[in-house]
Amino acid sequence: MRQLVLIRHPATDLAGTFCGHSDPDLNATGHAQLQALQQKLARSSLDRLLSSDLLRTRRCAEALAEQQGIRATFTPALREMHFGDWEGLRWDEVEIRFPEQAQRWLQGFATFTPPHAEAYAQFTARISRAADEWLQDTADTTLAIVTHRGVLLFLLQHYCGVEVTTAWQLSSHYATVLLCTPAAGGDRPWAVRETWHPG
Repeated sequence: MRQLVLIRHPATDLAGTFCGHSDPDLNATGHAQLQALQQKLARSSLDRLLSSDLLRTRRCAEALAEQQGIRATFTPALREMHFGDWEGLRWDEVEIRFPEQAQRWLQGFATFTPPHAEAYAQFTARISRAADEWLQDTADTTLAIVTHRGVLLFLLQHYCGVEVTTAWQLSSHYATVLLCTPAAGGDRPWAVRETWHPG
């Protein structure tokens, strides 16, 4: 594969919350971001497009697939983490309603699971199982993945060798595009070469 294009979905009315498996549609801001994203990728040539099956990613992937003249493939493997009792809450609401849990999350989100939530190890395992297969493709093609911030954070760290703070910054904007190319040496197969986000 010659290029990997990682894309965060545009904004919804649940922006700024633990949206997880909640399934909001894009809002007006998100639709504007999607138009800007389409303009950005209009001259790109995407050969394959994989997407989370949640509505906010589907809207984005369907629009890009139509523009590119290809079909999108949707999979629950690319869903955001399920946040259990924290679904739909802002961080300040979590701190008020679940103060002890909030502190444990800050001390080690990878080892603490909120009530009724998906464990971080399960979350990363489902991504890895799918991504390991996709990224073994040796054809001279470009693969685009439309997904969520939590998934991007893991992909950037695990496959691109990006440090967690930098990965957090790179994925902070809705409708972000991260262009990755094969790494020259090192222990990670991909390297981030270009970043873009609307406005």
